[in-house]
Amino acid sequence: WGGEKAEKAVHQPRNAVTIRNILLEMGVRKYKPRVIDQLMEFFQRYVRDILEDAYDYQQHAKNKTMGPQDIKLAIQNKLAYSFLGPPPPELTSALAKDVNRVPLEKISEAGIPPPSSKFLLTTPNFEVKTNDVSDEDDGR
Repeated sequence: WGGEKAEKAVHQPRNAVTIRNILLEMGVRKYKPRVIDQLMEFFQRYVRDILEDAYDYQQHAKNKTMGPQDIKLAIQNKLAYSFLGPPPPELTSALAKDVNRVPLEKISEAGIPPPSSKFLLTTPNFEVKTNDVSDEDDGR
C-alpha cells in the first residue's frame, strides 16, 4: 500500500520522508497514504502550538529572543495538559475500594428476574389482521 507508493513518489516534503523512515524503522511496511498526511498534520499543529506558547512565555519574561527555556516550558505544559496518562494504581485501587464498599443487592432464590416482555427480542412486535366475518355482515 502506502509503503510501496511512498517509495515511488518523485517529490515528498522532508517531513513526509522523515515520517516514512520512522514507520520503516518501526517495521511498518504497509500503510495507507493518508497516514503520512495525518501524522504531518499532527506534527505541524503540535509544533505550532509549542512555538505559540513559547512565544507567550518569551513575551511574559520580556526577553528579546525565544530561548530553550521557553521551548522546554511550553513542552512541559503541553505534556502535562494534552497527553494524560492513566491514573496511578494507588488512585485506582482507592476508588475501587470505595465503590466495592457498598455491597450488591441479594439475588433471590429464583435468580435474576428476566426483563419485561416488551424488551425481549422474541416478543412479536406486530399484530396479525384477520378476515373474520361477523354476524352483522352475513346479510350480503
